[in-house]
Amino acid sequence: MRRLRIGLLGCGTVGSGLVNLVAQERDRIRARYGVELELGRILVRDRTKPRPGIDRQLLTTSALDVLDGDCDLVVEAVGGVHAAGSYVRRAIARRRHVVTANKALLAATGAELFAAARRQGVTIGFEASVCGGVPVIGALRRGLAGDTIVGIRGILNGTSNYVLCRMDEGMSLGDAVKLAQANGFAEADPTLDISGQDAAQKLRILAELAFAEPIRKVTVIGLDKGGARPARTHGASPPVLDDRPGRPLGAAGTAAPRMRQIAEARRVPGGIELTVEPRMLAPDDPLAQIMDEQNGVIIRGRAVGDIRLSGRGAGSLPTAAALLSDILDLT
Repeated sequence: MRRLRIGLLGCGTVGSGLVNLVAQERDRIRARYGVELELGRILVRDRTKPRPGIDRQLLTTSALDVLDGDCDLVVEAVGGVHAAGSYVRRAIARRRHVVTANKALLAATGAELFAAARRQGVTIGFEASVCGGVPVIGALRRGLAGDTIVGIRGILNGTSNYVLCRMDEGMSLGDAVKLAQANGFAEADPTLDISGQDAAQKLRILAELAFAEPIRKVTVIGLDKGGARPARTHGASPPVLDDRPGRPLGAAGTAAPRMRQIAEARRVPGGIELTVEPRMLAPDDPLAQIMDEQNGVIIRGRAVGDIRLSGRGAGSLPTAAALLSDILDLT
């Protein structure tokens, strides 16, 4: 029986979800993959904070205890760019595989980190960085590796989608954000989600996987920057909006269009254009059917046509499941 010892950086929502999922799935993984998963040291900010089900002897406030300790791979779940980047670089320098859900880090310094990993002969697993438990990274890296990608269009931020669904019901943006926070779908500071920057970071990761051409233009319009544009992929005229944000009025007897935060990557002369913006979608658009905190992605290949993926894009266990999938890929 092979043993795989995991060093964990961060034990917040995502990190604790991974700890719980490893415990839950350990017997199945042992039987199916012949691998015994063990947790090594776990980096936390506060060792005194109650963490039910987690062995306190594994906790440390020193990243070096994890990075320089007895582990086979490192899972980075601290978030952010600067500290997380230094941790990942040290893990790579010590020839350890890295698994991460950190879209901000990969969007900012992914090319550098992947190049360093190649030089050291290790791998960075990052399925969890985009759409949580929806395997869009794997689809691009493996399932669609034999096709030319024409375009990508999707809903990459569950918080914004939840907010827009509530606005479709007549809520104001402010009230919808407060409800999302009350239900645990939005952070105390939801700026990255509402501004579109979170979706833009994820879209850049997908675009760099899908296309060989350079990214020439990036346009990001937040939910707080006015009305939505009509969908580019549909020929319908823009809907008329009443005085309640996000409340579209369809023609009599017809379903109303729906507003969604759409992230799109497409080929333009000279490279790739990335756009994140609120758009009005026709009711029969597959992305108009993505509700609440769900994510959805449509990948268009030259040979295969449209591939649709949807599911829970955020949260503790969906993201942890994507991390665990990458861990098993590295065994």
